[in-house]
Amino acid sequence: MQGAKNCFTFLSSAGVAIAVFISDRHHGIAKWIQESQTNTTHLYDIWHVARFIVKKLLKASKEKGYELIKEWIKGVRNHLYWCATSSTQGFQEMVLAKWQSFMRHVCNKHKDHPDSLFKECAHDDDIEPRKWRRLVSKFL
Repeated sequence: MQGAKNCFTFLSSAGVAIAVFISDRHHGIAKWIQESQTNTTHLYDIWHVARFIVKKLLKASKEKGYELIKEWIKGVRNHLYWCATSSTQGFQEMVLAKWQSFMRHVCNKHKDHPDSLFKECAHDDDIEPRKWRRLVSKFL
């Protein structure tokens, strides 16, 4: 956290305004930026977010009856990266709408999504069968 503070101090003293700051999921940095750097938007690095989600899914997949979650991990991670990289910077609402479409997608519901920002999947109508997509019925 001290490194982030030092960077802000150095850049501010050089006359550089920091509009966006991207870091790992360090809660201390997030709180500090929110409280003392009110003109700066703080975002988490996508790799760290993906790592966090994958760890949670791996942990859940070790529970009895939920072993099939392991089959989803690659698809979930890929979807997360796609959500972030296919959206315009600064449009976090679109990233969230795309992320929330995931469960509808794996249930084979590709149109009429509830979020008006992302009403239907962006892929073609032809989707090759995948094992992890068939597994969703176990959890619904």
